[in-house]
Amino acid sequence: MWTIEEGTEKIRSKGLKITSQRVGILKVLKGRKDHPSAEQVFREMKKDHPTISFATIYSTAQILEDAGLLQILTIDGHRVFFDPNPEPHAHYRCRKCGHVFDIPLPSGTLKKITEASGEIVESIQVYCYGTCSACISREREKDREPVGNSKNWQ
Repeated sequence: MWTIEEGTEKIRSKGLKITSQRVGILKVLKGRKDHPSAEQVFREMKKDHPTISFATIYSTAQILEDAGLLQILTIDGHRVFFDPNPEPHAHYRCRKCGHVFDIPLPSGTLKKITEASGEIVESIQVYCYGTCSACISREREKDREPVGNSKNWQ
């Protein structure tokens, strides 16, 4: 994982100013495992930075992605999510509850793709969709619940 100092240095290396809003975005994203949406980051930032804009959030996220500190995810077609874990891994989105989480890729995936394609693969985005184990468990529990009141059947 990266530090706030590494993030500010990456912003500075692009010739950009280190603003309180950009540092705030770094603080909101650092170490997160929950893949916040741009809207969620905006809401969290709005408390301490009432003049924050979506443009600032997106442009800062793009700088961090270009610097290799962040992944910008377009996994659901409607919203953008951010993943501050830049290491190669896949993402899973449950079609029932919408939860987005990491799933590991087999080690050496990038190398295997590079060898198979003859191209230099620097990054990878793998999106998987289905029903998560929590939703499956809830559905099974629902199926086990008795339907209606037995007195009504007599």
